[in-house]
Amino acid sequence: MHKNWSKDYPSPEGLTEEVLDENSSLKKMLDFIGSDKTVVDFGCATGYFANLLQQKDCIVTGIEINPDAAKVAEKYCQNVIVADLDFVSITEILANQKFDVAIFGDILEHLRNPWKVLEETKSILKEHGFVVASIPNIAHGAIRLALLEGKFEYRKLGILDDTHLRFFTRETTEELLQKSGYLIDELERTKLPLFSDSDLVPKLNENHFSKDVIQYLQQDQDIDTLQFIVRAFPLSQEGEHSLLNTRYHKVLVERDFIQSQLQQTQAELERSQCQLQETQAELEEIRRRSPHIPAEIEVGLQPSVEEVETLKLQLQNTQTELERSQHIITAMESSKFWEIRQIWFKLKKIIGGS
Repeated sequence: MHKNWSKDYPSPEGLTEEVLDENSSLKKMLDFIGSDKTVVDFGCATGYFANLLQQKDCIVTGIEINPDAAKVAEKYCQNVIVADLDFVSITEILANQKFDVAIFGDILEHLRNPWKVLEETKSILKEHGFVVASIPNIAHGAIRLALLEGKFEYRKLGILDDTHLRFFTRETTEELLQKSGYLIDELERTKLPLFSDSDLVPKLNENHFSKDVIQYLQQDQDIDTLQFIVRAFPLSQEGEHSLLNTRYHKVLVERDFIQSQLQQTQAELERSQCQLQETQAELEEIRRRSPHIPAEIEVGLQPSVEEVETLKLQLQNTQTELERSQHIITAMESSKFWEIRQIWFKLKKIIGGS
């Protein structure tokens, strides 16, 4: 890991998933990884993230450049290897080993050739293995505004960490993974306000900039993005199939949720229609008995009609969403891509069993 031992790492002791902020890269990476995985943590530092992974029944192998930090990490990792990723081959230091997940937590920007490291990583992933990485966003608004003032000053921490060799935007983050042979499955963000007292970005005086400039920058969705958190599968037949399966099941879950909403909306609509019919019947009876109905009765009936119309609109919108999800599922299941993948895995199973 290309960070000095003096860096302010989180303490592994007492660190649990429950205490993590939802805006934390650690929390977002944990969500991507899941539980019960074999993991290689590149740049494991003192093992603070390995400690979190252990709590989710993961078995962790750590790779760390600093021997002192690596010594601490041994408490939380099954094995720790001291190595500099710029000068070793991953296939050599992890020979004959396979992992479910390879983690690069704020590591790739420290490397001379992150493309080569990612390419080599594919060889140590299991059939359905994937990469999880957090990468700082050099296009954060505070960096852009500092440049307008002619400043690009390295710091001990954050986006302009003085040990960073590479800098990435959202677009170049996606290119990094794609050119290294991966398909990005998920992309999340951690956020930090444009004007912040944090040591992770330059400190700025908002009054030094025109409102037009600030408003222009705020149109960019990544203006307050501190890090990009990505999950990516190797660009292979197995990787593509795993990615397709992941997306397919995600759409199925969305469809089931929409169907549940549709059923609830239909039930509410039916109840409202019954209530409306009962109210209308009562009104007709009142009209029959008394030709001169007070205006308040007519007015009091109107909200029920409006409620039914609102529910009808909700029902129509929900049905539209359900049809959209079902269309995606049908398209995926009927596509040549899907058929070819299914045939490939059937053949692979037959060959493997022969």
